[in-house]
Amino acid sequence: MATSRKKTTTPNRNPETGADRDQARPRRKGPVMTGPPSRAATDETSFDPWIIWVTFRRCWAWAIPAGAVLAGLTAMAVLRGFVPRYEASHLLVANDEYVVFNNVMKVSKDLARTETALILNPIVLDPVLADSSLHDVPSLSDPATAEANLRANLKIKGGGDPKSLEVRYQDTDRDAAARVCNAVVESYLRQRDSFDDARVNDVERWLEPEILRWEQEVEKRQSLVQALSEEALGFSPGHALDRAENDTNVALLTQLRSEIGDLKIELAMFDAGLADSGFSAGGAAKTGLTPGSVEAIVVKRAEPRESQILAAIENDSKVRETVRKVDRYRAMILDLEVKDMVRVSRTYYNELIRSLAEAESKLEGIRQEARPRAIAKLDQIAEEQYQRDLANAEREMEFQREQLLARLKQEGRESEQMKEARAAAVRMEHDAQRKVIASRLDILQSQYSEERQRLEKFGGTTAQLQFAQDELDVASGLLKKLRDRVAAIHTERRQDGAVRTLAVARPPKSPIETAPYKKLAMVSSVAFLIPFLIGLAFEYRVQRVTDASSFSKAGDMVPIMGEVARLPTGSRSQKRRRVFEESIDTLRANLFLSMDTNKTRSIAVVSGMSGEGKSSVSSQLALSIAKATGGTVLLVDGDLRCPDQHEIFGLEMGVGFAGVLAGKATLAEAVDTSLGGLIHVLPAGRLTASPHRLVSPSGIRDFIDDALSQYSYVVMDTAPVLSAGETLAVASAVDATLICVMRDVSRIDNVTRTTRRLEAAGASIAGTVFSGVSARQYSYRYGDYDYAIGDGSFGDSYHDEEQASS
Repeated sequence: MATSRKKTTTPNRNPETGADRDQARPRRKGPVMTGPPSRAATDETSFDPWIIWVTFRRCWAWAIPAGAVLAGLTAMAVLRGFVPRYEASHLLVANDEYVVFNNVMKVSKDLARTETALILNPIVLDPVLADSSLHDVPSLSDPATAEANLRANLKIKGGGDPKSLEVRYQDTDRDAAARVCNAVVESYLRQRDSFDDARVNDVERWLEPEILRWEQEVEKRQSLVQALSEEALGFSPGHALDRAENDTNVALLTQLRSEIGDLKIELAMFDAGLADSGFSAGGAAKTGLTPGSVEAIVVKRAEPRESQILAAIENDSKVRETVRKVDRYRAMILDLEVKDMVRVSRTYYNELIRSLAEAESKLEGIRQEARPRAIAKLDQIAEEQYQRDLANAEREMEFQREQLLARLKQEGRESEQMKEARAAAVRMEHDAQRKVIASRLDILQSQYSEERQRLEKFGGTTAQLQFAQDELDVASGLLKKLRDRVAAIHTERRQDGAVRTLAVARPPKSPIETAPYKKLAMVSSVAFLIPFLIGLAFEYRVQRVTDASSFSKAGDMVPIMGEVARLPTGSRSQKRRRVFEESIDTLRANLFLSMDTNKTRSIAVVSGMSGEGKSSVSSQLALSIAKATGGTVLLVDGDLRCPDQHEIFGLEMGVGFAGVLAGKATLAEAVDTSLGGLIHVLPAGRLTASPHRLVSPSGIRDFIDDALSQYSYVVMDTAPVLSAGETLAVASAVDATLICVMRDVSRIDNVTRTTRRLEAAGASIAGTVFSGVSARQYSYRYGDYDYAIGDGSFGDSYHDEEQASS
């Protein structure tokens, strides 16, 4: 059977007792709802993860094709705008080779860590940007973005071991990528060689005065030795000298002379090492900060959009006044139609129609007149905003320039302070170590002087000659070491620098990626999910009923009388049909076994909107009542606007319910009894007047009383409550009203408004019917307890039993 729209009904009088049913029937307790329930409002603002599954279940049929189309379009757009990028690589290695003397020239142990800062420094990159031969490179063609692109496309990483370095550059042109990569490396190597040359030159400049000083010292000591030798030859000093040399103290004196010479050499080499560390005059590399330019802020004048123009037109005083007049005419016309006063005041009604048409025509003209004024006003506002934005942009750029200058000054001061602090730390450490060496030298010289004075008593001039010769040897040795240091530096001074090229960059043969797979996957995924996100937003806004438990918690809702499985379709759904019929039987049992509704004889099945299963529930409920009680049941199709019951049972429309209410036929003449003796159907019939005029409260009460005098039970299918006001008259005339709620279709706010209207009309609401539950879910929640008849075959459908009983 096909599903239909929901309907609402309410009891009024009991024909068996003759009393007013408003006093005898059970009504829903509590005050009539006049405002939105706070709990429902709270639930609407909370997010239930279950809505994601509900969205997929409702939207997959259109969201998947739409998402696939969007994903395909975005993928095509990405592929269309994709430009292959090529990456060139230049490999560098630390030069650790030497000719004779090892450890004379410094070798970096971690090239990537120590050289990255220098390669990215402006002193290396600025010459590349200034190279006119590279201005045709795509990434460097725009001077405004050339530096940013150069830094963004330049990558520096280790070459596989600490002593190797790889410089990479990306560009859309393979040849340009190799050219820029090689240009960057060449600029870096020039700066690296310049720094190394400056450091070596500083060491040589420091050693030159030291060598000159010790040369003079050697010459002076040589003269002293020569003079003492001439004097010693005349006094035959051999015996005394032999005695002194045979003395054990001579060995001590010799050891002291050796240690004193070593300490002097160490002290001289230590001072040379200080100059070699890069803190001598002129040894530090001078690098300056290059102030960056402040990016200009672009301000555009906003043009008024059509939506803004329409809003401004509607805000015009004349337009608002005319709109209020149109609304008054419409309200007056609607009031006449609702109160069914058109036929009484036909002339007045026609005058209102003409006045409404004239007012609407006048409103359109006034809107056309207000349009130029609205555009002019919006242009004025846009111009004022544009001037304010210009002023704000100028102030922002001035602020950025001041911030940039302050930052550059601060960075310059911090750089000088750090350089001075490092130099001071090195000098302090040098002074401390030099003091230690000098202290040891003073002690040894003191011991040497004491020993020398003691030996001079025995050796005289010969001893002085020996001491002068020893001092000459020390000075000559120190001078030789200084000259050896200079010779080593000259010998090991690298011609190819501390870092050398291992492999130059060549134009790459293939791009980094033949297609932007990652970007395609990301963009296509987002595009594919857009329809689902739209569906999720819509479902979150409408707040549909997804299950019975969430419905029960959603504010001041009517308790659920029973859950009904989804109506099966097709001939192979025997089990699902049985589950559906069992759920209808359970609903009927709950209705007639409840203390509040066990005396019910007239039932209205209602819903807030169409498509919520009221027609299916009403027809199957009527069959279940007839089967269970054995009494005659009248099924009335009260949906005069869009009837369904005659199509469900395959009957002729006939005079129907509309004809009975209009007095064109009696109930017995209009009822269709072709389905058997237990179930009779009264189709809706064809409308000949307004439903509000036919379905009046008094007429419905008389009809119910007449029907209950001939039938044991009356079940009425109705029009949607929110769409058809005549349903309230039906609901107020019956003993009990069932509100149909369809899973994933009904909206909580619609159910709430339906309940309010029914309670305000005086309907006796027995409960809510939650339909649309799948057969599997219904069996999972309540079990599947089948039964056998006669020879063991399972129970047949209602339709088969009715045919058999008739």
